[in-house]
Amino acid sequence: MTCVRRVWLTLDGSSIELHDEAAGYFVTSFDLGSPDVREVTSNRPDADGIDDRTRYLGGRLISVDLSAISDAGAQIDAVAASFGPFMLPRLRPLLHYVLDRPGAPERVLTVRPHAYAFKVDDDHQRDVQLQFVAADPSAYDPTTQQVIAWSGASSTPGRTYPLHPPRTYPPGGGSPTTGILRSAGDVPVQPFVRIFGPITQPVVTFTLPDGRTFRIAFLASFTIGPGAWCDVDTRAKTAYYNSDPTQNMLARLDWSVTSWPVLPVHVDNRVTLTGAAPTTGVTQAVVTWQDGYLS
Repeated sequence: MTCVRRVWLTLDGSSIELHDEAAGYFVTSFDLGSPDVREVTSNRPDADGIDDRTRYLGGRLISVDLSAISDAGAQIDAVAASFGPFMLPRLRPLLHYVLDRPGAPERVLTVRPHAYAFKVDDDHQRDVQLQFVAADPSAYDPTTQQVIAWSGASSTPGRTYPLHPPRTYPPGGGSPTTGILRSAGDVPVQPFVRIFGPITQPVVTFTLPDGRTFRIAFLASFTIGPGAWCDVDTRAKTAYYNSDPTQNMLARLDWSVTSWPVLPVHVDNRVTLTGAAPTTGVTQAVVTWQDGYLS
């Protein structure tokens, strides 16, 4: 039985395998490391022990050792040099890997090159050491997940605004519809939300199984017009009209009720979109995310 394992780097359309038996080089060690824990503690002033408010992970150090062997067909110094274009510290390549587990799922980490070394010592083998730092410790499934919540039409479903191609709209609905966000990952979900107009004072509500709610709510004066949309990235904490960074909509959020959602995994989180008229059959909130893992 063949053990399914693979690791490779991609950057701006380029790709390089870190283990390529046909080219005569092999990964001898792949260490995903362990994410740092950002400890927040203080001594109890009048008692033993500490007050521990630790909640978050830090970065993680990833190490890859590989060997190029001339007897296996490698031009050993060429192999060692081939990783150079991916190892500049200003770059942020993607590290992809597949391990031997059910379904052979792929995981992806955005990394910063940290160390790149090889010792020229003989004509037969070249050992290369690569190290990376992942500022975000979570590894992600490259597949983007999506759920849609419709507000429902306040009048006969349809579109009355001019269409200026090219423009793509997600499928619409004529009545309110609840989306179900369920992640199979390890890491809580902070989704990306795109709200399609027309709608006034849109409110996207995330309801957890235990009854708790998170809301992305806009002010009563805020309207998304026909054919327009508003992007809300709950992880980056940004809101842009028509995906335009010059049209920052954070000031249009109703901060008296808005809170950035952090959604638990392996449960059904309900997503709804409400708002004032006019709405149509294409008024909806499209919620996207990637499942995140620690390994």
